[in-house]
Amino acid sequence: MKYIVAVLFTLFALVAAEEYKLRNQEDLLKARKECMEAKKVPAAHIEKYKKFEFPDDEVTRCYIECIFNKFQLFSPTEGFNTQNLIAQLGHNKENKDAVKADIEKCADKNEQKSDSCTWAYRGFKCFISKNLPLVQESLKKN
Repeated sequence: MKYIVAVLFTLFALVAAEEYKLRNQEDLLKARKECMEAKKVPAAHIEKYKKFEFPDDEVTRCYIECIFNKFQLFSPTEGFNTQNLIAQLGHNKENKDAVKADIEKCADKNEQKSDSCTWAYRGFKCFISKNLPLVQESLKKN
């Protein structure tokens, strides 16, 4: 019996430890810096990104994937984490159903068999095409 309780306690602790932490503008600035360095993003690209302009090129696609990875919104092998996306983008919304529906439309299962950068970028572009103000709002300072 003690063993079962210990196992259940451990499982509960693991689940609780993985609760999603909402990200804010400070987190985005840190992730931008880390991803800019890791992906060797030219300064001109970063200026575009700050204006929410994201050209369809390899550097940008991999930069988006990097940001999504750091925010725990995407995994190169598993794809989009829709629960974390809903938490991040819907945290100020009373009705998260519309946010969830839009996320599910854009968070594909990579039926195209694209590389992970293209996969993350495709979902990102789909979502911001309909919800840019929501994305911007979700990253404001708390």
